[in-house]
Amino acid sequence: MIIKRLIITLLLIVVFIPIASSQQIDNWEWLHPKPQGNSLNAIDFVNDNIGYTAGAFGTILKTTDGGSYWNQLIPISNQSILSLDFTNTETGYAGSFNQKLSKTTDGGLSWNSLQLPVTGQFDSLYSILDIDFLNLNVGYVVGFFSLESKIWKTTDGGSNWTTQTTAGANYLNTLHFIDENNGYAAGGSLGSEIIKTTNGGSTWELVEFYNAPALYSLHFIDQTTGVAGGGDGRILISTNSGVNWNSAWCPSSMEINSLVFINSTTGFGFGSGDVYIKTTNGGLNWTEEEFGWTVNRLFSDACLTPNGTIHAAGNYGIVIRSTNSGANWQKPASVTENTLSEIRFVNNTTGYALCGYGGGDILKTTNSGQTWVSQISSYTTPMYGLSFTDSVTGYIAGSINLKKTTNGGTNWSNVYTSFTNEIFSDIAFTNPNTGYAVGSYGKLQKTTNAGQSWTASTIPISGSFITAICFVNENTGYAVGDNSAIAKTTNAGVNWTTQTSPYGFAYNTSVDFVDVNTGYISSGSGLLRTTNGGTNWIAMNAPSGGYYKVQFRNNFGYAVNSNGKIIKSMDGGTTWIEQPTVTNNGLYALYFNTDNYVYAGGLIGTILKTIPTELLQVTRVDLTMFIEGFYNPSLNTQVRDTVRAYLRSASSPYARVDSAVAVMSENGVLSLRFSNASSGQYYITVKHRNSIETWSRAGGENITVGSTLNYNMSDQQNRAFGNNLKQIDNSPVRFAIFSGDVNQDGFVDGSDMSRIDNDAFNFVSGYVASDVNGDGTVDGSDGSITENNSFTFVGSIKP
Repeated sequence: MIIKRLIITLLLIVVFIPIASSQQIDNWEWLHPKPQGNSLNAIDFVNDNIGYTAGAFGTILKTTDGGSYWNQLIPISNQSILSLDFTNTETGYAGSFNQKLSKTTDGGLSWNSLQLPVTGQFDSLYSILDIDFLNLNVGYVVGFFSLESKIWKTTDGGSNWTTQTTAGANYLNTLHFIDENNGYAAGGSLGSEIIKTTNGGSTWELVEFYNAPALYSLHFIDQTTGVAGGGDGRILISTNSGVNWNSAWCPSSMEINSLVFINSTTGFGFGSGDVYIKTTNGGLNWTEEEFGWTVNRLFSDACLTPNGTIHAAGNYGIVIRSTNSGANWQKPASVTENTLSEIRFVNNTTGYALCGYGGGDILKTTNSGQTWVSQISSYTTPMYGLSFTDSVTGYIAGSINLKKTTNGGTNWSNVYTSFTNEIFSDIAFTNPNTGYAVGSYGKLQKTTNAGQSWTASTIPISGSFITAICFVNENTGYAVGDNSAIAKTTNAGVNWTTQTSPYGFAYNTSVDFVDVNTGYISSGSGLLRTTNGGTNWIAMNAPSGGYYKVQFRNNFGYAVNSNGKIIKSMDGGTTWIEQPTVTNNGLYALYFNTDNYVYAGGLIGTILKTIPTELLQVTRVDLTMFIEGFYNPSLNTQVRDTVRAYLRSASSPYARVDSAVAVMSENGVLSLRFSNASSGQYYITVKHRNSIETWSRAGGENITVGSTLNYNMSDQQNRAFGNNLKQIDNSPVRFAIFSGDVNQDGFVDGSDMSRIDNDAFNFVSGYVASDVNGDGTVDGSDGSITENNSFTFVGSIKP
């Protein structure tokens, strides 16, 4: 895998970075792409429907419908997940940096840390690059740090581990076991390495050494035939159980990060670029194939489900699949994959986003960013600046053209076209008629008749490119640009005076004023502030690095930069706090809305949203509900357990707006706190580890930010959409959500029964999904509940 190659390279040099304490955390939500846009390093499916994928900043996603929809789970930590392996739908392992190995037994809802052996000085710094469990008990982990690899083995599900030798191989990054005895590990730095064991890892033998570029993937089709993929499109093949390895013919030059075979002859290799490789003769010969799109992506891992569906995951959150042996590939819907340059809202719900780097696009939302639509039929020239004079009239500054809409973006028309190849970087209107556009050559274009005509002039700046313009009122404005340029006008742009920056040759990227005296500038050298209208500009004590946008509302302000860093100030810029990293996608757009929500945008269409924690108004929902299998009618109480609830838009497509997790009391009360939803009409949906997802009654509920809603889903059957509740008590009258959806596919059926039967046969106990009545043991009582609901075709009912 390419991520593993980079890790091996980076870990050759150890850098210790101090971590700031007492962070003020904001909860950033991904608006686009959905469910998130961080790179994914590993993917694993346990059956045809249930799969997991994980990656940067602790991101972990789960699907229960074969990959049509991915749900973002609570991150394990803020540390990137490098490897992932699930032994069944509930039990899985995730590996990260610093020897961090985590285990879940509840399908990713919670994770516990496992302790690997620490016998050497640097053992605790090892990165967990691959995990391979053969069953619930026996598993292997490969780790790397500096110039050494280690393999650890467990025979008790991760409670205890032993360290194994690696036969002199020092750069291992992938594992593949055929059975409990026969296994292989591969890797390499400048050249290839493959080791082999025939006794469960008690001893390893070096069978391939530096006869090819470094290897990132390894797969055995059967006991004798194995295929390895590596750098420069190199494929190695063995037909004698790994004793000898020879090069196979492959025309590609991509780095092959993952290999999957759907049968003994047909296999696929994934890596960098918009192509993949395919073999139809067991790996002897390969062809290079196109996915059918032009976006260049890097795929880090791939896997195969029992029904033959191929899944692959990679950078910027992409997950693709093919259900027809690679004839066609499906990828998540995306409004744009261009880079955002600007975000502006005309009110609390309606906003626009521009794409200006790599290709142009205009996006619009009418539901506070939950969904976006493109307003142009095809990509056009880049666009950078946006200004609206009312809810429907707006202007865009872009490459060569200035555009205008009078119908909320349904149509955009050019109102000015440059014949000297000017690039317009920003635009600002001070009233419905008067506007200013700036850009290359230090030029200023001004209109006083709503864009019907424009008059050109020049702003005398030290640089040659004006990046941003901002007006405090109809007369007073500021323009900034390259070479530390700052200029001010007090007569509506007729005359400009230059101002002095403490940075000698900084590239100023944005300017923002909150009143006639207080303003801020972002630049490649840091952040500036003035409290006297620009007479003096002072460098602020912000975390080091350049910043692309800065914006304040009163004393609250944010700044973003091109490596995904977000910083926040609560005191007008006197002090700054670096936010916990959400993404390393470059951020170039920022908008602080009047409802206190902050939007940030950037690379590959990234759009994030938050509200300052200090301004957060928590909406509380006190929900009363019961779970069929967990209820005891003789005591009128139920077993306490964790339930997740979502607020979904009451209108199609019923987008998820917010989520909350709480532990239900014995009396059926859940106290849920939502912090991302604005006031409006929402469905409340509840999910439990082995129950049917259930929606609140038709039409949804009116939620008011900062208030408390009491909702009882237990006293009447019509409290659930489609009356999808079961009566569980007559005195008092109580209804409950249906139990038995063990695999969380939305239905109670034979697949759930099969899971319960298997676990009961193996005397499984503990916190597992197949324990339908919550007594800690899987037995016939769990099967009885599930069988009854399966017989009556119980399933989720949704709008």
